[in-house]
Amino acid sequence: MHKVIVFSPNRYSLYSTTVSAMLIRKGVSIQSIYVRNLINLKRFVGEYRRDGSRLIKKIWNKLILKEASNQNFDNIRIFRKENEIFITDLFEFNAKFGIPVIPCNDLNEPTVVDGLKNLHPDLVVFTGGGLIRQDVLDHSGHGVMNCHMGILPNYRGMDVVEWPILERHPEMIGITVHFMKKGVDTGDILNILNIPPMKDETIPALRNRIEPIMCQTIVDTCMDYLEGKVPKIPQKLSEGKQYFKMHTLLQENAKVILSRGSHAK
Repeated sequence: MHKVIVFSPNRYSLYSTTVSAMLIRKGVSIQSIYVRNLINLKRFVGEYRRDGSRLIKKIWNKLILKEASNQNFDNIRIFRKENEIFITDLFEFNAKFGIPVIPCNDLNEPTVVDGLKNLHPDLVVFTGGGLIRQDVLDHSGHGVMNCHMGILPNYRGMDVVEWPILERHPEMIGITVHFMKKGVDTGDILNILNIPPMKDETIPALRNRIEPIMCQTIVDTCMDYLEGKVPKIPQKLSEGKQYFKMHTLLQENAKVILSRGSHAK
């Protein structure tokens, strides 16, 4: 039986709970789930410096509204309902399956490293929670597997749905399953899936459509890799580039470009 550890950004993450439930159904043994604490001043300050006011909106949507925005676009909830996934709190995996769910302030803490050393997982499935340091990567079996909402190596970093639209490359919107390494989105590539925008689709709707695809793709890629069906393709650091948080004015421009048809030059 394949042995996996899951990393999560918060106990209520729909992405984390969905991926964990799907892995269990595939017969994977989840040895433990490490989840970052919600109340963590250091984490808030660090993420606020990175995301600014968008962090407040993200907290409101994900934790206060529980992502119950526009139900017409809330595809991950539809996906969960269709797949009969009803767990909404990671600690339910402990109650139902006896899986240790271990809170931490940071996924790089010594307690996390010690846990990896003791459990010797085949790999770690990353469902969010910040950058991972080398000592964690070194004790994660084959590595820490992540699904990036962007096409690597071309679009590393942040807002990599919006940047291809702004640059008029809608064919470069999609997701990449890869192993994490030191650096941002620079590890070996396992799977790439292009997800171009549909006619009259808005950016929020596109992002919502991508989320359940990410759940399915990281689970399928994880299983294929553990069964020896997926090769690792190294990235060349000289290929592509890293993108950063997009200014609000550029975000508005991207919305206009998409509304007019992303292929317009």
